[in-house]
Order: sequence, then structure tokens, then C-alpha cells
Amino acid sequence: MTILPFGPWALNLMMADTCNSRCIMCGKDYQGCGSGNKLTLDMIKTIYGNLPMDDVQEVIYGGGSEPFLNPELAAIAEYTRSISPYIQHTVISNMIEAPEVTCRRLLEKRVHFLVSINAATRETFKNVAGIDRFDRVMKNIRQLVRLRNETGGTSGVNLSIVLMKQNIKEVSTLVRIASEIGADSVQAFYARVYPEEIKRKKGAGATISPEDSTFYNQKESDSYLLAAEQCAKKLGIKFEHEPLFNGSTARNRDCKEPWQSLFVNYNGNVYSCPGSEILFYEN
Repeated sequence: MTILPFGPWALNLMMADTCNSRCIMCGKDYQGCGSGNKLTLDMIKTIYGNLPMDDVQEVIYGGGSEPFLNPELAAIAEYTRSISPYIQHTVISNMIEAPEVTCRRLLEKRVHFLVSINAATRETFKNVAGIDRFDRVMKNIRQLVRLRNETGGTSGVNLSIVLMKQNIKEVSTLVRIASEIGADSVQAFYARVYPEEIKRKKGAGATISPEDSTFYNQKESDSYLLAAEQCAKKLGIKFEHEPLFNGSTARNRDCKEPWQSLFVNYNGNVYSCPGSEILFYEN
């Protein structure tokens, strides 16, 4: 057993065991199989009380589900800010439901936003998210940017896309949309394809297959990311992505996640890496 002389610098809070979309790259159908249970403010106080919070630099409200479905989201963010004025905290949300009053409270506490939109058109959004809510999401993002600008806040509003065969062609379009609505950046991540036995046991509906991974179309994937980079430079917006398939000399990487981050599930269970709440699930 290794005993570390320091605590985690990042704390990932999985806010709820429920969701309002059925994204095809998700390893669990939170609508069909979620318990609906949520982290409460009292639970957060206990969690923080058992951690060296002076070491924590970042708190993320997210997980595989939707944090805005947790009615205590704003109160938890307010409590987080009250115990540390320096922690960076971020909501990872699909922004399908984003009440203005909650957004205002989060912005007041300098919470950043990473919007998991995963598409740049209504049709692709419907295909990836499993629901037809693209127009509502865009409306909520615009509202969020407006609220941030009206209050003179410093919260970042960023868009993200999980890359797969279904949406790789829309990366540049998403960059242009982000620039047009006043978002700060676009972040692109490769899709994680869960084993079939894991997805089946979690009751997931429509899901991606290994062939949907951009790994099987590396040249095409790299070309779309490079094009998006050029688009972002012209528009003066930040674009971040994981290493290109053919653009990195690195072959081996030591995973530092277990030493740097702590993932706390909605029921208080602790995990050492993203996705482990599904991969390490006890059947």
C-alpha cells in the first residue's frame, strides 16, 4: 500500500444518479437505470471535512449525469466558495435544463461552465444525445453568456465535444458557433468506448461501437482537428484537444489521475479515475 504525503488537488463530485439525455457514448443509461439519488449539501460538508481541503485546487461538479438535476447544486457551490476563496470550481453540464436563478447563483460564486454539447447541428445533437433539445441548449448557453457579461463576471463559458465518427466533421462548425455566441473556448476529447458487457449490465440503450471511435479513422480525425485549429486562430478563440494520432512522438504515458484526482460518486463511494463508477461497478 502506498501512503501519499499529500491530498488530491482535484475533486470530482458526481452530483446525481440521473440525467435528462441518453448520450450514445455514455456507459450508463441514467434515465432508464439511474436511482435518482443525489449528493446533498450535508454529504458535501462531510466529504470536505474528511479531506485536506487546503490541498484542493479544483472542484468539478459533474460525473456521467447532469448536475443541474441536483436541486442543491448552487448551495453546494456557495458552500465550496465559503470554505475557500481560491478554489476553481466548474460545472460540467449538458445545459438542457439551466434555470436562470441557479445560473446567477453559480456565476456569483465564480463557477466556470463546461457545456457538453457534442454537436454543432440539431440533427447530430439528436443522434448523439438521444433527444431533440439542440435549440434549447443553444438558448441556455446564450443566456449564460449574457448573464456573465451583464454581471461583469469572470466565469469561463466553454463548450466541449466528445469526438466520434458521428460528429468529427462538425468540430470547426462548433468553433464558429462558440465564437459567435461569445463562449471562451472549445475543448475536444476522444470518446471512451465501454465494453459491451459493461454497457449491457447497466441497461444502456443506443450506444457507440468500437468502430465509431476516431481511432479507426486517424488521418481523417487529425485533419478535422487541424482544420478546427486554423479556424479558431482566425476567429481568436481558444481550441484545445487531445494529442493528434500522428502528431505526437509520445508512446507511453504514466497515468497520474489516481495521485491527483479523487472521484466521489453520488452515494459517497470514492474512485480513482474517470469512468470507474461504471467500470468498477459491483454487480
